[in-house]
Amino acid sequence: MPPPSRISIVETEDELLITNPPRISDFRMGFVLVGAAIVAYTGYMGLTDTSPANVASGTLGLLSFTAIIALFTYFLGKDFMWLVFGKETLRLIDVAAVRDVRGFVRNRSSLPLKGHLEAEILDHTYPTDEAGLSEVIRLTNTNGVLVFGRELSRPEAEAVTSAVEHFIGRENSSRR
Repeated sequence: MPPPSRISIVETEDELLITNPPRISDFRMGFVLVGAAIVAYTGYMGLTDTSPANVASGTLGLLSFTAIIALFTYFLGKDFMWLVFGKETLRLIDVAAVRDVRGFVRNRSSLPLKGHLEAEILDHTYPTDEAGLSEVIRLTNTNGVLVFGRELSRPEAEAVTSAVEHFIGRENSSRR
C-alpha cells in the first residue's frame, strides 16, 4: 500500500523506516506566530510599565506576571519548534523498534522485538495534543509498549500499521 504523501515509508531488506513530519497549516502557523507576538508585546509592556499603580503592586505581581508570560512562551515556543523543526521516525529492525522524536527536545524510545508484536490504531486520531494522547498507533508485545504517529490521519495510520505488520510478518517468516 503506497503511503499518503505527508509521511514516508521505506522498507529495505533488513529495516523499515517510517518518517512523520509535522502537519503544517497556514492557520496553525499564523496562530502560533500571532500568539507569540501578543505574548512578546504584553511582556514588554508589562515589564517596562513604571506607573505608580504597577510599582505599588510589588514583587508578587511582577513574579506572577512573569510566570504567566513564561508559560505562554514555553507552550507557544514548543508548538513553533515542532512545526518548524519537528520530525518523528519509527525504525524497525530485526531486534528492535526505535521511535525518535525531534522538535522542542529530542526524545528516543525503543521496544525489543522478541515475541509477537501487535500494531493497533487507537481510537483518537488527529487533531490531538501533547497534553493528552498525541500518538495514534500503539505497538505492543511482551516486552512493553511503544507509541507512534503524532498527528496521523486515519488513512496514514492504516498505511503505517499495514507496513509494520508486513515487515513483522516478513521477519517472522525469515526466522523460521
